[in-house]
Amino acid sequence: MNSLKIVFRLLKYMRPYWWRLMVLVVLSLLGVIFMVSKPLPIKVIIDNVLLKKDLPQFVSVFMENCGMSQEVDQLLFYSLVFMAIVVIGGVILNYISFLLVSQIGLKLIYDLSLDLYKKFQSLSIKYYTENKIGDLLQRFNGDIFVVYLLVAQIILPIITSLLALVGMFYIMFLIEPVLAFIAISIVPILVIMLLILSGPMNKTTTEQYTRQGELSAFVQQSLISMRVIQAFVREDHMLKTLMSKAMDFKNSYFKAIRISEGYNQSTHLITGVASVILVGVGALKGIKGEISPGDLYVFLGYIAALYGPVNSLSTAAGAIIVFGSRGKRIFDVLDSEEEVNEIENPIVLKNVSGTIEFKNIEFGYKKDTPEENKVLNNITLKAEPGKVTALIGATGAGKTSLISLMGRFFEPWKGEITLDGININELKVKSLRQNISMVLQDPILFPISIADNIAFGNPEATKEQIMEAAKLSEAHDFIIKLHNGYDTLVSEAGLSLSGGEKQRLSLARAFLMDTPIIILDEPTSSVDALTEARIFERLKKYNEGKTVFIISHRLSTIKNADQIIVLENGIIEEQGNHQELVKNNKLYSKLYVQQSID
Repeated sequence: MNSLKIVFRLLKYMRPYWWRLMVLVVLSLLGVIFMVSKPLPIKVIIDNVLLKKDLPQFVSVFMENCGMSQEVDQLLFYSLVFMAIVVIGGVILNYISFLLVSQIGLKLIYDLSLDLYKKFQSLSIKYYTENKIGDLLQRFNGDIFVVYLLVAQIILPIITSLLALVGMFYIMFLIEPVLAFIAISIVPILVIMLLILSGPMNKTTTEQYTRQGELSAFVQQSLISMRVIQAFVREDHMLKTLMSKAMDFKNSYFKAIRISEGYNQSTHLITGVASVILVGVGALKGIKGEISPGDLYVFLGYIAALYGPVNSLSTAAGAIIVFGSRGKRIFDVLDSEEEVNEIENPIVLKNVSGTIEFKNIEFGYKKDTPEENKVLNNITLKAEPGKVTALIGATGAGKTSLISLMGRFFEPWKGEITLDGININELKVKSLRQNISMVLQDPILFPISIADNIAFGNPEATKEQIMEAAKLSEAHDFIIKLHNGYDTLVSEAGLSLSGGEKQRLSLARAFLMDTPIIILDEPTSSVDALTEARIFERLKKYNEGKTVFIISHRLSTIKNADQIIVLENGIIEEQGNHQELVKNNKLYSKLYVQQSID
């Protein structure tokens, strides 16, 4: 996707603000008129006040029709008033234009950030396993400002500069056509130089923002993992890694600015040399009397001002390349197809019973992985309401992968999963997930109050319902001992709480949703045996009529399950209740004996 395509795509975001852009164009036109008019009153003072030359006929006729005196002192007064109007009017227009540009740019940032965040929410979990969160944050917090760049450094400068050049060239042609042709002849040179350097500029700028994203990702991960870094005394190692990534970013950034600044200074050099030539030729023509001193002043004033717009255009052209590199990073996310797709007119669930059935499921995290690297292979099982299904197996056996398929966080390669006889791919994703409560293996808490964390899945819950869920998960007692009780703010990533406390809050959040299906992935791995026993005792009443999945390495946690699924290397090795599996003298039986000895 080249830079111009990205510009045109982002222009779509400007449609709601087209009238503001029109106002901006009008203001730019007025600003150009003021700028082009700046040397004219000085010309009048030189030619018609000091040298006492006659005014041009059309000016003289205009003043007579307006009843204005053409005496020298009056001409001086009119010229000074006109100069004041031009200066003050220009300042006011620049201020209004700046505010309008800022308003449009910030609105565009707001609109694009909403689209980007919505896209983040629609992407599958697979996308987040393959992309660094810190880099995605850099795209959201940094690259998204390209839309502001579009208005402030590309559209407005191009409009203003083109209008200024047209106005100045027109007047210069009226004064001296030869010099005007010399002035405009540098434009092709600048275009050729831009075409030569656009490729290297795009390449180095893309690398710069890629390295910046990698650095942000590393810092973000380091801050989250600081407790582990300090516990294992790895500060020096992490610092060296940071220095390496920071050096990569510094080098890539220097390459980018070396080329872009080389381009900018080259344009200044070319326009500067052209200015010297034009000033010299113009002065010679003035000495020969081919142009008046006032005309020479106007011409020299335009020459001095001419290359401001030319440089603005060349800078805007360079900005388009930078813009394209950063904009591409935004559209790489917006165009990603790693979404959970819905069929047209998906089914919205009502009165869910909770019967889940897996039929010949095959799954892996990369479709191009060899056949033997499948995570799940030919999985068939059925879970019914009012019953508990336990999943057990070694780490990497496929337990968490299996339950992740249930909420469509990933898609199976083959087979189907049904809820109450309906293929879950036919369901509205939001409706499906609203009927499933999950307690994840790694509890995730937000930097909000304890009560808001518990009510995250059910924000309409009352304080009494929140407290009841907390009691059910054995969290109430430790919560009321906190400084502000249920109003206590949780620190970033829940670092102020122990692992067991985070697990109990996560359980409370799932219980409060009160869904027909509940998934507990190692729900009490950080909880002591006595607390675990109390939780599961209370869970028996909560589970009535619900379909429950439990993943655990502790057989004491799952031995009362209605059916136990033993997974090994992605296949179902055993299936039955505790008593049946103990008698089989296979993997489950060996685990039971081992844990009994322990």
